[in-house]
Amino acid sequence: MSRRPNTDERRAQIVAGLLAVMAKHGYDGASIADIAAKARLVPGLVHYHFASKLEILVEATLVLAADHERVLDRAVAGARNASEALAAIVDVHLGLGAHADPERLACWIQIAGEAIRHPQVRAEFRTVIASLARRIENLIDRGIDDSELACDAPAAAGAAITATIEGYFVMAATARDVIPHGSAAACTTRMLGALVQPATGTRSGARSGARSGTRSGTRSGTRSTTRSTTRAATRSSTRAATRSSTRSRTRSGSRRAR
Repeated sequence: MSRRPNTDERRAQIVAGLLAVMAKHGYDGASIADIAAKARLVPGLVHYHFASKLEILVEATLVLAADHERVLDRAVAGARNASEALAAIVDVHLGLGAHADPERLACWIQIAGEAIRHPQVRAEFRTVIASLARRIENLIDRGIDDSELACDAPAAAGAAITATIEGYFVMAATARDVIPHGSAAACTTRMLGALVQPATGTRSGARSGARSGTRSGTRSGTRSTTRSTTRAATRSSTRAATRSSTRSRTRSGSRRAR
């Protein structure tokens, strides 16, 4: 008879225990005894299911990432277009509504710090960051395909918005008073609006204008070159004619003198 369901339940309890302790005392301040107490388990069971506290942290990162993906999926499910989906993503991360979760945010910042120190955590952290950037990029691409949005560099825009979100997370955890209340989502939305704009035929118009400008510039350059060449040739011919005339008069004068 398999004991796996019980194992999964115990591991989930231990991860939840770590997250609860981390939110208040940080990762370094979370002892195995504290984690076990929060999970309502004896410390021996924590050691049985996880080889180390770091292994619990890696598992916690995976749990937070999976929960986050589900929240994002629900948030964008009702969006009628790419613009609404992008707005929902900003709101999920930086809005002041039902999605706000200070304890989980505190844990995520702790995980970001540990990602610098531990390659195992860094790999999972990077996966989450890359997934969010790709999600934003894909929504922008969808908006472009639907002739709804215009953006020169969707991948760069996705990375920029992801970096802004993560930056606000760090500030909220370390210097919250620096952020004017309610400004994070609004400012990020304005930044997004500068990177991704409504499609108005600008892209095709810009390309057409660039081609037209190139052709016009080429014609203008050709005419200018032709005029310059003509002027240069005229000056050269004039100088040559002048020299020839001068030599002719000189020789004629010499013959008359003789």
